[in-house]
Amino acid sequence: MRQAVVLYCVLIVCGGAVSVVAQPFQLIPVPFLPAETEAMQRTMSNYTGFKYTISQATPSDSTPNGNIKQNQVGNNPFLSTLPGTGNAQTVVTMGPCAGNTPHVHPRGSEISFLLYGNITFGMIEENANSNNPVIVNMTAGDTVHIPTGIMHFSINNQCEPAAFLANFGVSDPGTQTIWNSFIRIPSDVLNAATGLPEAQINELKLMPLVTPPGTGGEECLQRCGLNFTTANNLTESAAARASNLLQTS
Repeated sequence: MRQAVVLYCVLIVCGGAVSVVAQPFQLIPVPFLPAETEAMQRTMSNYTGFKYTISQATPSDSTPNGNIKQNQVGNNPFLSTLPGTGNAQTVVTMGPCAGNTPHVHPRGSEISFLLYGNITFGMIEENANSNNPVIVNMTAGDTVHIPTGIMHFSINNQCEPAAFLANFGVSDPGTQTIWNSFIRIPSDVLNAATGLPEAQINELKLMPLVTPPGTGGEECLQRCGLNFTTANNLTESAAARASNLLQTS
Protein backbone atom coordinates (compact mmCIF):
# COMPACT_ATOMS: atom_id res chain seq x y z
CA MET A 1 0.00 0.00 0.00
CA ARG A 2 1.27 3.44 -0.90
CA GLN A 3 0.19 6.50 1.01
CA ALA A 4 -0.86 9.69 -0.70
CA VAL A 5 -0.60 13.07 0.96
CA VAL A 6 -3.86 15.00 0.69
CA LEU A 7 -4.26 18.66 1.66
CA TYR A 8 -7.74 19.52 2.83
CA CYS A 9 -9.07 23.03 2.37
CA VAL A 10 -12.10 24.50 4.14
CA LEU A 11 -14.10 27.27 2.52
CA ILE A 12 -15.24 29.90 5.05
CA VAL A 13 -17.69 32.61 4.06
CA CYS A 14 -17.15 35.84 6.02
CA GLY A 15 -19.31 38.82 5.12
CA GLY A 16 -19.61 37.73 1.51
CA ALA A 17 -15.89 37.01 1.15
CA VAL A 18 -14.57 33.52 0.63
CA SER A 19 -11.29 32.50 2.26
CA VAL A 20 -9.40 29.25 2.01
CA VAL A 21 -7.98 27.79 5.20
CA ALA A 22 -5.44 25.01 4.86
CA GLN A 23 -5.83 22.19 7.35
CA PRO A 24 -2.99 19.92 8.51
CA PHE A 25 -1.73 17.27 6.10
CA GLN A 26 -3.39 13.89 6.49
CA LEU A 27 -2.02 10.59 5.23
CA ILE A 28 -4.62 8.47 3.49
CA PRO A 29 -3.77 4.90 2.43
CA VAL A 30 -4.12 4.42 -1.34
CA PRO A 31 -3.88 0.94 -2.86
CA PHE A 32 -0.97 0.50 -5.29
CA LEU A 33 -2.01 -1.37 -8.45
CA PRO A 34 1.18 -2.12 -10.36
CA ALA A 35 1.15 -2.31 -14.15
CA GLU A 36 3.77 -4.45 -15.89
CA THR A 37 6.98 -3.23 -14.34
CA GLU A 38 10.27 -3.04 -16.22
CA ALA A 39 11.49 -6.18 -14.45
CA MET A 40 8.36 -8.10 -15.39
CA GLN A 41 8.69 -6.99 -19.00
CA ARG A 42 12.30 -8.16 -19.15
CA THR A 43 11.28 -11.55 -17.77
CA MET A 44 8.37 -11.87 -20.20
CA SER A 45 10.67 -11.12 -23.14
CA ASN A 46 13.16 -13.77 -21.92
CA TYR A 47 15.77 -10.98 -21.81
CA THR A 48 15.90 -10.70 -25.58
CA GLY A 49 18.24 -7.81 -26.35
CA PHE A 50 20.07 -7.97 -23.00
CA LYS A 51 23.09 -8.77 -25.14
CA TYR A 52 22.96 -6.82 -28.38
CA THR A 53 25.66 -7.21 -31.03
CA ILE A 54 25.61 -3.75 -32.56
CA SER A 55 28.45 -4.62 -34.94
CA GLN A 56 26.13 -7.11 -36.66
CA ALA A 57 23.12 -4.79 -36.81
CA THR A 58 21.66 -3.78 -40.15
CA PRO A 59 22.87 -0.21 -40.86
CA SER A 60 20.23 2.48 -40.49
CA ASP A 61 22.23 4.50 -43.03
CA SER A 62 24.81 3.19 -45.45
CA THR A 63 26.73 4.82 -48.29
CA PRO A 64 29.97 4.02 -50.12
CA ASN A 65 31.64 6.33 -47.57
CA GLY A 66 30.64 4.47 -44.40
CA ASN A 67 27.66 3.35 -42.34
CA ILE A 68 25.66 3.96 -39.18
CA LYS A 69 24.52 1.11 -36.93
CA GLN A 70 22.14 1.67 -34.03
CA ASN A 71 21.27 0.09 -30.70
CA GLN A 72 18.07 2.05 -30.07
CA VAL A 73 14.57 1.18 -28.94
CA GLY A 74 13.38 0.94 -32.54
CA ASN A 75 15.57 -2.12 -33.20
CA ASN A 76 16.18 -3.37 -29.65
CA PRO A 77 12.94 -3.46 -27.60
CA PHE A 78 14.91 -4.41 -24.47
CA LEU A 79 15.78 -0.72 -24.10
CA SER A 80 12.11 0.06 -23.42
CA THR A 81 12.36 -1.97 -20.19
CA LEU A 82 15.13 0.17 -18.68
CA PRO A 83 14.19 2.52 -15.83
CA GLY A 84 13.73 6.20 -16.54
CA THR A 85 14.43 7.31 -20.10
CA GLY A 86 16.80 4.40 -20.81
CA ASN A 87 19.81 4.73 -23.10
CA ALA A 88 20.95 4.02 -26.65
CA GLN A 89 24.06 3.71 -28.81
CA THR A 90 25.14 4.35 -32.38
CA VAL A 91 28.34 3.28 -34.14
CA VAL A 92 29.42 5.53 -37.01
CA THR A 93 32.08 4.20 -39.40
CA MET A 94 33.67 6.76 -41.70
CA GLY A 95 35.99 6.10 -44.60
CA PRO A 96 38.73 8.54 -45.61
CA CYS A 97 37.37 11.98 -46.46
CA ALA A 98 33.85 11.12 -45.25
CA GLY A 99 31.56 13.37 -43.22
CA ASN A 100 28.52 12.84 -41.01
CA THR A 101 25.92 15.39 -42.10
CA PRO A 102 24.89 18.25 -39.75
CA HIS A 103 21.96 17.12 -37.60
CA VAL A 104 20.33 17.39 -34.20
CA HIS A 105 19.02 14.88 -31.67
CA PRO A 106 15.82 16.47 -30.33
CA ARG A 107 15.38 14.15 -27.34
CA GLY A 108 18.83 13.29 -26.01
CA SER A 109 22.35 14.49 -25.30
CA GLU A 110 25.22 12.63 -26.95
CA ILE A 111 28.55 11.45 -25.58
CA SER A 112 30.75 10.11 -28.37
CA PHE A 113 33.90 8.05 -27.89
CA LEU A 114 36.40 7.79 -30.74
CA LEU A 115 37.21 4.11 -31.36
CA TYR A 116 40.05 4.69 -33.82
CA GLY A 117 41.32 7.16 -36.38
CA ASN A 118 41.05 10.95 -36.33
CA ILE A 119 37.76 12.84 -36.61
CA THR A 120 36.89 16.52 -36.41
CA PHE A 121 33.73 17.09 -34.34
CA GLY A 122 31.83 20.35 -34.28
CA MET A 123 28.66 21.88 -32.95
CA ILE A 124 26.94 25.23 -33.48
CA GLU A 125 25.71 26.86 -30.28
CA GLU A 126 22.19 28.20 -29.84
CA ASN A 127 21.23 31.84 -30.51
CA ALA A 128 21.84 32.86 -26.91
CA ASN A 129 25.53 32.06 -27.45
CA SER A 130 25.67 33.89 -30.80
CA ASN A 131 25.62 30.58 -32.71
CA ASN A 132 29.23 30.12 -31.72
CA PRO A 133 30.93 27.24 -33.59
CA VAL A 134 32.83 24.81 -31.36
CA ILE A 135 35.15 22.54 -33.37
CA VAL A 136 37.70 20.06 -31.99
CA ASN A 137 40.00 17.43 -33.44
CA MET A 138 39.80 14.02 -31.78
CA THR A 139 42.02 10.96 -31.71
CA ALA A 140 41.34 7.44 -30.44
CA GLY A 141 40.22 7.45 -26.81
CA ASP A 142 38.87 11.02 -26.82
CA THR A 143 35.29 11.86 -25.86
CA VAL A 144 33.05 14.71 -27.03
CA HIS A 145 29.77 15.90 -25.47
CA ILE A 146 26.83 17.24 -27.53
CA PRO A 147 23.88 18.84 -25.66
CA THR A 148 20.32 17.89 -26.56
CA GLY A 149 18.98 19.71 -29.60
CA ILE A 150 22.29 21.32 -30.62
CA MET A 151 23.28 21.04 -34.28
CA HIS A 152 26.49 19.07 -34.70
CA PHE A 153 28.57 17.28 -37.32
CA SER A 154 31.74 15.28 -37.82
CA ILE A 155 34.20 14.71 -40.63
CA ASN A 156 37.17 12.46 -41.25
CA ASN A 157 39.65 14.71 -43.04
CA GLN A 158 42.38 12.10 -42.87
CA CYS A 159 43.53 9.44 -45.32
CA GLU A 160 42.68 6.53 -43.00
CA PRO A 161 39.29 5.23 -41.83
CA ALA A 162 37.81 6.21 -38.46
CA ALA A 163 34.89 5.21 -36.26
CA PHE A 164 33.18 6.45 -33.11
CA LEU A 165 30.62 5.15 -30.61
CA ALA A 166 27.82 7.61 -29.73
CA ASN A 167 26.01 7.07 -26.42
CA PHE A 168 22.67 8.65 -25.49
CA GLY A 169 20.85 9.05 -22.18
CA VAL A 170 17.49 8.12 -23.75
CA SER A 171 16.35 5.02 -25.63
CA ASP A 172 15.16 7.06 -28.63
CA PRO A 173 17.13 10.31 -29.08
CA GLY A 174 15.72 10.96 -32.56
CA THR A 175 17.61 12.51 -35.47
CA GLN A 176 16.80 15.48 -37.68
CA THR A 177 19.13 16.10 -40.62
CA ILE A 178 19.51 19.83 -41.19
CA TRP A 179 19.75 19.85 -44.97
CA ASN A 180 16.84 17.45 -45.46
CA SER A 181 14.70 19.72 -43.26
CA PHE A 182 15.97 22.98 -44.77
CA ILE A 183 14.93 22.19 -48.33
CA ARG A 184 11.37 21.41 -47.18
CA ILE A 185 10.83 24.97 -45.94
CA PRO A 186 8.68 27.01 -48.38
CA SER A 187 10.80 29.00 -50.83
CA ASP A 188 9.20 32.34 -49.93
CA VAL A 189 10.10 31.76 -46.26
CA LEU A 190 13.71 30.96 -47.19
CA ASN A 191 13.79 34.04 -49.43
CA ALA A 192 12.72 36.18 -46.49
CA ALA A 193 15.21 34.48 -44.18
CA THR A 194 18.27 34.46 -46.46
CA GLY A 195 17.73 37.08 -49.15
CA LEU A 196 18.52 34.50 -51.83
CA PRO A 197 16.34 34.70 -54.95
CA GLU A 198 13.58 32.09 -54.94
CA ALA A 199 14.83 30.76 -58.28
CA GLN A 200 18.21 29.99 -56.68
CA ILE A 201 16.50 28.43 -53.68
CA ASN A 202 14.43 26.22 -55.95
CA GLU A 203 17.62 25.03 -57.66
CA LEU A 204 19.04 24.06 -54.29
CA LYS A 205 15.91 22.08 -53.56
CA LEU A 206 16.54 19.95 -56.64
CA MET A 207 19.71 18.58 -55.05
CA PRO A 208 19.39 14.99 -53.75
CA LEU A 209 18.57 14.33 -50.12
CA VAL A 210 21.56 13.53 -47.96
CA THR A 211 22.29 10.03 -46.66
CA PRO A 212 25.19 9.98 -44.18
CA PRO A 213 28.10 9.49 -44.22
CA GLY A 214 28.71 11.70 -47.23
CA THR A 215 31.84 12.57 -49.17
CA GLY A 216 34.10 14.79 -47.12
CA GLY A 217 35.45 17.10 -49.81
CA GLU A 218 37.46 17.18 -53.02
CA GLU A 219 40.53 18.64 -51.28
CA CYS A 220 40.78 15.64 -48.95
CA LEU A 221 40.40 13.13 -51.76
CA GLN A 222 43.08 14.91 -53.78
CA ARG A 223 45.44 15.19 -50.81
CA CYS A 224 45.03 11.51 -49.99
CA GLY A 225 45.44 10.45 -53.60
CA LEU A 226 42.04 8.77 -53.64
CA ASN A 227 39.17 8.50 -56.02
CA PHE A 228 35.71 7.35 -55.02
CA THR A 229 36.40 3.69 -55.87
CA THR A 230 39.57 3.56 -53.75
CA ALA A 231 37.83 5.34 -50.88
CA ASN A 232 34.99 2.85 -50.99
CA ASN A 233 37.34 -0.10 -50.61
CA LEU A 234 38.97 1.52 -47.59
CA THR A 235 35.53 2.14 -46.11
CA GLU A 236 34.74 -1.57 -46.25
CA SER A 237 37.90 -2.33 -44.27
CA ALA A 238 36.93 0.40 -41.80
CA ALA A 239 33.58 -1.27 -41.13
CA ALA A 240 35.29 -4.61 -40.54
CA ARG A 241 37.78 -3.00 -38.17
CA ALA A 242 35.02 -1.33 -36.14
CA SER A 243 33.14 -4.64 -35.96
CA ASN A 244 36.20 -6.52 -34.67
CA LEU A 245 37.00 -3.81 -32.14
CA LEU A 246 33.47 -3.84 -30.69
CA GLN A 247 33.38 -7.65 -30.48
CA THR A 248 36.64 -7.80 -28.51
CA SER A 249 35.99 -4.82 -26.20
